[in-house]
Amino acid sequence: MNQVADNLIIENRPGLPGLFFWQILVPAFVFGILSIKWMLPSLTALLVYFFIINIFRPEKGAAVLLLILFGFGNWYGSFVLPPGPGPMEEWMTAREKVQLSGIIHSIKGAPGNRLKILLEDVTCQSETGYTSLSGYLNWTWDKPDKFPFVGQSVSLYVRVKPVHGFRNSGLWDYDFYCRIKNIRYRTYTRGVIKNGGLVPYEPQGLQKLRASLREHILKNGPPTDGGAIFPALLTGDRFYLSRNSVELIRRAGVSHILALSGLHVGFIVAMGFGLAWLAGAVSPRIYLRVPRMRLGVLFSVLPVLLYLWLGQFSPSLMRAVCMFGFWGLLMFCSRGRVLLDGLFLAVVVILAFSPLSVFDLGFQLSVLAVSGIALLYPLFARLMPSGHNLFIKMTRFVLAIFYVSLSANIALLPITIWNFGVLTPNFIFNILFVPVLGSVILPVCGVGGLVASYFSPELSQALFMWGAKVFDWLLQLVREAVSAGLLPEYAFYRPHWEGLLIYYLVLGAALLCWHGKIKRAQLLLIPIVMLFGLRVSGEFGPDRVRMDILDTGQSQCVVISGPAGTRTVVDGGGGFGRTFDMGRSIVGPWLAYGHLPRVDNVFMTHGDRDHAGGLAFLFEKFAVGSFYSNGDIPSGRVGERFVAAFKEKDIVPQVLRGGDEVVLEPGLVMQILHPSSRFEGSRNDRSLYLRLLWNGHPLLSISGDLDSKGVRAVLKSGNELDSKVLILPHHGSAGSYSPELYERVAPEFVLAACGFLNRFNFVSKKVVRELDKRQICMYTTSAYGILTVEWNNAGEVVTAP
Repeated sequence: MNQVADNLIIENRPGLPGLFFWQILVPAFVFGILSIKWMLPSLTALLVYFFIINIFRPEKGAAVLLLILFGFGNWYGSFVLPPGPGPMEEWMTAREKVQLSGIIHSIKGAPGNRLKILLEDVTCQSETGYTSLSGYLNWTWDKPDKFPFVGQSVSLYVRVKPVHGFRNSGLWDYDFYCRIKNIRYRTYTRGVIKNGGLVPYEPQGLQKLRASLREHILKNGPPTDGGAIFPALLTGDRFYLSRNSVELIRRAGVSHILALSGLHVGFIVAMGFGLAWLAGAVSPRIYLRVPRMRLGVLFSVLPVLLYLWLGQFSPSLMRAVCMFGFWGLLMFCSRGRVLLDGLFLAVVVILAFSPLSVFDLGFQLSVLAVSGIALLYPLFARLMPSGHNLFIKMTRFVLAIFYVSLSANIALLPITIWNFGVLTPNFIFNILFVPVLGSVILPVCGVGGLVASYFSPELSQALFMWGAKVFDWLLQLVREAVSAGLLPEYAFYRPHWEGLLIYYLVLGAALLCWHGKIKRAQLLLIPIVMLFGLRVSGEFGPDRVRMDILDTGQSQCVVISGPAGTRTVVDGGGGFGRTFDMGRSIVGPWLAYGHLPRVDNVFMTHGDRDHAGGLAFLFEKFAVGSFYSNGDIPSGRVGERFVAAFKEKDIVPQVLRGGDEVVLEPGLVMQILHPSSRFEGSRNDRSLYLRLLWNGHPLLSISGDLDSKGVRAVLKSGNELDSKVLILPHHGSAGSYSPELYERVAPEFVLAACGFLNRFNFVSKKVVRELDKRQICMYTTSAYGILTVEWNNAGEVVTAP
């Protein structure tokens, strides 16, 4: 054994687990892969990591090896990264429908009766001929009338678009996620396929058996919310789960029960060890030949492999099986440090064959959760009560589940907040869900019901029905807890990358202190202070007013940041049906990136869903100073959320009219130029027309969804309209076209919030031609993503898109 391994293991015994030298090198390889997307954070993490291991006095040459592995990881990740999307075909740009043909590569059921299907070998027939598409095409089939098979051919008459997500700084990068999966195009259908269909296909062999098993689950399971859990637990198919059930599961803090992963494989392994215990109870002499731990591993191998196959070899399940495979091998060989050594071995194997897995959120959560359990659970285990009576044993069992969940959540905290933008500290329900699922619903009702379906349909239906009722009871408990306000959910500060490193350094320092390594913990203050200084230094600079138009698709959200730190939101984006909350997914997380979840002022130009929908989440979860509108509150579910949030947060809506002014902070004023109290018009034409001034300098005009009548009223008002920047009314529609407005405002450039290849063809061609004629540059969120403008205290534009 080399010097560093000896030192680490000896120095940390019996507290923190030591690492072998090869294990110490693994993070450098991981940082190298991450650097293909985040070079500066990854290099900084490498330097901090070298500083940490230097505390333990590694042998000479460790720095060189770390640097080599970092470089190798960068090269390897870049080498396997699929190429980015190429230029669009003309028929895509024109939004023409084409006859698409392809072969189904994979199928994934999504809540609310949706199928997410990847197609390969895709060809498209347009009026100009055939086009072969490289990579995969993501086909979303909503409310399908039949279920396809992997390998089946399909023909669709649809519009095809390149993959295109919301491009906002500091948020999850959907485009990059699709790139690492080699998904390049997307399409959507609903219901029965018209002008095409699935080519007749007869599954054979194992695929036929899997289809038979799925059919038996559906035939014998009850068509209830509780019954929908069995396809999800046994095959990973969430197709039958309602969105309401998924939301309740999320609020309970047990979303991990829906993603086939280590938890579920653990349940299957527990069944194998249960069989080993049963075999020993029947014939104790068997343990003389094969010790119980080894027998449990042997009995688990086949069920785990069958579960992997039934779950269609999903990436998360394959990773979990790989980890449990190494843990089982180490246990079979009677090795110690099973959890930590097995984790390192699994990570090395996974990244050797699939290095881009490091960008997969499921992989990150799995590794961090296991690491947290390995490092933190032994500390909490010391708090367990001692004794051997039944009450003590039950208490220890409940506390063990709680401490495992707590350990994992501590390790996952900043990553989950960064990715989801909210904190749901409700993992108490793990104490109930995990043992019930692991001991009753999955093994007895799920596996038992599936097996029984082949020889006794009555018994199968009874088992599935019993399990469904138990799960319905669990959901009802969660529903009542939510109604009683016992399951809170908070918008939370989303850290920058420096904050992520600081969190884990603080956690490491706390562990060192717990184990008596005070001096080494103190040394970690050096990188903590340096990272904090790096983060804070970026917040200082000359006084600026900043405006961001978020990329919210075919909707609009504007954020204004004042020189004194105030933040003002004008409209909140929205649209995209009832299944997508723009506030929760985009606007809220962006606002909380490096900031506390607070907004000083909210202006709503009008109540249309594409401007108001995302504000409901802000009212519910953010601290909101003042809310201004034209008095038009949205209708439907969004309006109900507004009213409920106003009551809960004591928000008093203020109605604005032309001639009003709102002081955002000293020197920064929002003028309201429209509508007047006498104006009558459509909802769009009654939109607020806002003009932002800083120390008397006109910076920005925001015109909501004004159409021709509203624009004419603004022009006739006699107000000064000049501004450095104009946000085009109504996303640049033809109905809002006004050469006189462009002349009166005289902007340096104009901006438009509109969706990529949107069905309205915004920005209108006549608007584009007029702006070109006047030599006014235009920038759109569809082309550039988030649009950012900054002005100095002289009112000059210093940062443009």
